Amino acid sequence: MLKVTLISWSGGKVKDPRRLVVLAVKTSAGNLRRRNATYYLSEYSEENVGKWLKEAVKFPSVLEHVTFTFLIRGISRVTSHQLIRHRIASYTQESQRYSVVSKEYVVPESIKLKGYEDRYRALIEDAFKLYEEMVKSGIPPEDARYVLPQAVTTTILMTVNLRELLHIACLRLSSKAQWEIRGLVNAMISEVSKIIPEVKDLINLFCREVS
Repeated sequence: MLKVTLISWSGGKVKDPRRLVVLAVKTSAGNLRRRNATYYLSEYSEENVGKWLKEAVKFPSVLEHVTFTFLIRGISRVTSHQLIRHRIASYTQESQRYSVVSKEYVVPESIKLKGYEDRYRALIEDAFKLYEEMVKSGIPPEDARYVLPQAVTTTILMTVNLRELLHIACLRLSSKAQWEIRGLVNAMISEVSKIIPEVKDLINLFCREVS
């Protein structure tokens, strides 16, 4: 079962990561000659923070100063393979080489609707039975894993900056994206919205800028 947890975000002593974006904008504009960094990180008005955050979408490099780390659990290997194609991010994925794989897997709704669920589950159960038998016989998990289907679930720790997260959202929240990765990215955005309430507006603005 999919579960996404926002583990940490950039900022250090800065409680509001949006202010890092404002600081980057003001650094670029030369405003630090008149005001120090502390002013923009703590004293600058909340209203202006929100305004500059949306303006920053036009100059997206400043968004890269904000990063998020997500713990993602319960996605299939199918979806993890799609996710890691986004290369401007860091990933640490649960190993199938050094650990025995647990018998957890994803069943697409379309398979259930077309009446293939029983046969689907039976095939995966047979694959796991053979996998477990081979591991018990002394075959290394790194070799026994070859028999496992892509439906098996995995866990990933992912770190990504705000600019790339918006880019991922533009691509993966599209109706053309597969349902599972759409659900994953929706969950990621839901987590980020607790820290940056304007994130959905930023996605809309960013997608229009890059389209």
